[in-house]
Amino acid sequence: MSTKVRLWRWRRNPLKRRSDVTEAWVVLAAGVLVAVGAPAVGAATAIGVEDATLSASQNWHTASAVLTQDAAAESTVYGGSDSGKVRASVRWTASGGTAHTGKALVKPGTDSGARTTIWLDEHGALKDPPATPAEATAQGIFFGSVAAGGVGLLVLGGRWAVRLRLDRRRAGEWENEWAEVGPKWGHRTA
Repeated sequence: MSTKVRLWRWRRNPLKRRSDVTEAWVVLAAGVLVAVGAPAVGAATAIGVEDATLSASQNWHTASAVLTQDAAAESTVYGGSDSGKVRASVRWTASGGTAHTGKALVKPGTDSGARTTIWLDEHGALKDPPATPAEATAQGIFFGSVAAGGVGLLVLGGRWAVRLRLDRRRAGEWENEWAEVGPKWGHRTA
């Protein structure tokens, strides 16, 4: 049920109901939350994700490893993910002198026995290369946009639910009033 007169709920009107005023405040609050809250949540999420992505690899270090098998000639991952690199088995020696093996990203077509640089976390576990600042920024923008959109949808969904409840209440009030007044119509009083 929409009206052609804008802002009528804020004007003085003898026919204005309390539910109309409530709906006007809900619309105003939803507008403010979508206009201010969603971008604020999106920006905070983007900054948080970017910082977390960059700080996750702060304690990582590089090590030298030897390929134990030939690397595939080309990436089998659809879309060329992993920056055009392929996974291959490598062997490295930890700082304590123990030998470890694992799969690391290397250039396609690298021969067995070739040296490559790998990334290890603070516990000595093999990791993929850390995200670059540009990749961290892209992740932040993506997750920030998703968060802002989610907040916007949540607020608009809440506004819709409140309006639906108010409309049902108004319909119930209308039905009760009609049940009281309707039977009196058509009867003439002298």
